[in-house]
Amino acid sequence: MAKSYLNQSGLPLGLRNNNPGNIVKTSIAWDGKIPVSQNPGTFEQFYELRYGVRALLKQLVTDMSRGLTTISLIINKYSPPHENNTASYIQTVSNTMGIGVNQAITTLNKAFLLKLAKAIVAVEIGSNYAGYVTTQDYEDAFAISGLNLANVKLPAPKKKV
Repeated sequence: MAKSYLNQSGLPLGLRNNNPGNIVKTSIAWDGKIPVSQNPGTFEQFYELRYGVRALLKQLVTDMSRGLTTISLIINKYSPPHENNTASYIQTVSNTMGIGVNQAITTLNKAFLLKLAKAIVAVEIGSNYAGYVTTQDYEDAFAISGLNLANVKLPAPKKKV
């Protein structure tokens, strides 16, 4: 059975939107996306949690394939300083991943991607709520993502780090 926290009160916004990565609303036609015309908020909403996690996975792969290949570069794009305490966010994700903030990520595989997504979700919705998105939810999202990540070689970081 598909999991959904859509509009459930008492939960962080990312869960209430089935968008635990808090992806900002755009014109991208994500699978499982609630149409913009039915979403008055700032962030994407999805019918099921797996679609919100899927969008996060696909966005991360897109960004990394474009040269955002350090934790610092990824998080600065994903959560800019004018919106958040980006330095703290970067350090938290770096610590969780066990890699330096400016260490080049040269290879991408499923295990790394899921670990990165989990680290981002924990910051976005809060570590107290991170368990609402289970390992099975990440696996389900990956299964419907269409991603084939068998140690994909990534480009050098886009900017000097």
